[in-house]
Amino acid sequence: MFRLTTRSNTIRSLARSRFYSSKVETVKKSEEVDISEFTKQSPNFATPWSPSQRERSDLVNDVRFVQHDLESQPRAYSAMELIHRQPVRYIEHGNVAVCNGNKGRHQGHPKVFINLDQPKASTCGYCGLKFAQAKFKDQVEAELAKQKL
Repeated sequence: MFRLTTRSNTIRSLARSRFYSSKVETVKKSEEVDISEFTKQSPNFATPWSPSQRERSDLVNDVRFVQHDLESQPRAYSAMELIHRQPVRYIEHGNVAVCNGNKGRHQGHPKVFINLDQPKASTCGYCGLKFAQAKFKDQVEAELAKQKL
């Protein structure tokens, strides 16, 4: 039930803690070097986009990255930024847009019906694609141009 602590176990654990603490200290000292490009969350988005996501600059000091080269770590693009670049899809007939993730029946998300009664771009709750009625195109484009400024 209780683990007996022998002298050799104590020495090993102390050696391990000294080894890791010295490595973490060296990483913190090397943090002063300009590594701003590698501390961004992704190449196209600088800050964390989820409450459960840790900042990349905090991960640099983590024990897992002590002897790793930051340049070789994966740097995926943020999907939020890529979806934001997608143009608004204008619907010619009717006031309801149907979105299934734009991937087909088996690869996208469940089919969603989006009401387009208001003169603005409505987004899909699953994938973030934007839809609007074609008769509101001028108002939607003006609103998007205002947001870019």
